[in-house]
Amino acid sequence: MKDTKDKIIAATVFCLNMNENASIDEIANHLGINRRTIHRYFKDRNNLLQCCLSKMMSKCNRAMADAYESSADPIEQVEAMFDAALSIGIEYSFVKKIFKRSNYGQVLKSESLDYESVNQKWCRLITGLQHSGVINNLLPISWVYNLFGGIVDIAIQAETSGDVAINEIRNLSWDSFKGSIGMINK
Repeated sequence: MKDTKDKIIAATVFCLNMNENASIDEIANHLGINRRTIHRYFKDRNNLLQCCLSKMMSKCNRAMADAYESSADPIEQVEAMFDAALSIGIEYSFVKKIFKRSNYGQVLKSESLDYESVNQKWCRLITGLQHSGVINNLLPISWVYNLFGGIVDIAIQAETSGDVAINEIRNLSWDSFKGSIGMINK
């Protein structure tokens, strides 16, 4: 049962990345099942979208937490967290289109708590780097946070549009973020 639900969510992510207006019928056709099978697991399209968002947030939280734990060096931690956000953002690019860059605060409470924990770790990293002079300390943390998300969004747009070579997007976006916050390697 869980396997079928996960396959439906994965197919939905695929279909919505191709066309954010994809219908339940299109998703069912992609899977080679009928619409009723999807409705056994999801009440309606909105419920399916919420499950996709929840899955994305859960996956993002795990990836960001793993990135944070990947190094003891704060610069490497921020870079790994940026890479995680970029990777998940590209995989779930339809979410930004459908949810119009909401704060994702409406996600399940347990996942929101995980999100807050990851967010708090990220904020502590940035604050620590500001105190040590690696990042411009005149920039409010909220500004740096929005730059981080905004540059990830721009990278996703560049990847989706094909305007920038895919193998250049990661470095261009990371260099843009570092430059925008005045990050220097010590």
